[in-house]
Amino acid sequence: MKTILVIDDDNMILMILKQTLTKAGYRVFTVTSGEEGITLLATSQVDLVLTDYMMPGMSGIEVLSIIKQNQPLLPIIILTGHGDVALTIKAIQLGAVDFIEKPIHSKELIEVIKRTLEISEQNLSVSQPFTRDTRKMIEENSLIGKVPIMREIFKNIGRISLNRINVLITGETGTGKELIAKLIHHSGITRDFPFVTIDCSSLNDDMLQKELFGYEKDAFPGAKENKRGKFETVGEGTIFLDEISNLSDNFQVKLFRILQDMEFEKPGNPELLPLKARIIASTNKNLEQLIADGRFREEFYYRLKVFTIDLPPLRKRKDDINELTYFFIQRYNRKLQKNINQVSEGVFEKLKNYDWPGNIRELENLILQAMIVGRGSSLEKDNITIPQNSQTMAGISITELTTLDEVEKVYIKQVLTQVKWNKVEASRVLGISRPTLNAKIEKYGITPN
Repeated sequence: MKTILVIDDDNMILMILKQTLTKAGYRVFTVTSGEEGITLLATSQVDLVLTDYMMPGMSGIEVLSIIKQNQPLLPIIILTGHGDVALTIKAIQLGAVDFIEKPIHSKELIEVIKRTLEISEQNLSVSQPFTRDTRKMIEENSLIGKVPIMREIFKNIGRISLNRINVLITGETGTGKELIAKLIHHSGITRDFPFVTIDCSSLNDDMLQKELFGYEKDAFPGAKENKRGKFETVGEGTIFLDEISNLSDNFQVKLFRILQDMEFEKPGNPELLPLKARIIASTNKNLEQLIADGRFREEFYYRLKVFTIDLPPLRKRKDDINELTYFFIQRYNRKLQKNINQVSEGVFEKLKNYDWPGNIRELENLILQAMIVGRGSSLEKDNITIPQNSQTMAGISITELTTLDEVEKVYIKQVLTQVKWNKVEASRVLGISRPTLNAKIEKYGITPN
């Protein structure tokens, strides 16, 4: 019979868990503090530990850290009513095999325990806590996810952030692929090195070559000085290749060889230079379909997707809409000098009845628009403008068939107007780089009103 130690300062929860686990065939010890749990482990054989996170005195994370120092192979599951992204990742990094939010569902808990006891414990540990910059990045961006699929993603980030394996992030436009890439970078062993984004949709092969590889003086006509490329300057950091499907066939071949050999040629330099960076790539396209159509190289695809994170669209995680809405209200209260502190009746129902083709970015833009036109301290239902059909997008009414360029031009101009032509903020809202935004402003001839 397997023995489980349960640590929680709530006697009612201890009683319920003991009854549930005993009925499932386990022997159960219960204690009301982390200190008691550590003491019991010194004298008793235990096969698994369930510990609450928020307790007087020693926290669940502290319990986890101490146990891992003394019994690194003992499986530990964290229970909490105060879950967030950073805590989830930290618990996994310190060696927790799972992280379960209260209220606890008995069937789910038993399944997790059964699975945990059947497999070998993965010994994952880091000694440093999250840096201030990482915590700030998490708090200032929409890295929110209470639904199970997002929790699994955060757990996986806790695991892969401890090594430099290549990662492919897939998902529809507006799901937060770059935010996830930054979270991977800042959460683990790469956090003390640079993170750079390369927008594959805005650079041609020659520009990409110079940006990534750099060149030596006189390597080609016009090379008047040495230039260090991102492969050099990033060092052991992260290069984020955004929208990888836009790379040409020739450049895919070139990057495949570099990722395979982990070295590259710098024009004008006869020596091969080592590639030390982790590569994270993203796409909103179905790469497997592109491979079948002959538009993407299969060998390059498998070299990129050592580990894949597939971000769900907002329509598949509507339970997160409430928290995301409050998050955006808090963000734009400061920027718009508003004091909205409540959401009126019917707002959330209205938001959840829409399928959000633009995902989190579209939700953010809609909340921003509602706050701009709203008055008072409440976000009102009447100020929420939900598109009524497929010919309306993010407040842009299209009364007749038109080109994608025209839609993009109207939308970019609308965003620039709303953020008062703050290009940094507009780039973040649109999910594109500053150079890409400047290129589109020039292309469409967009000017301030």
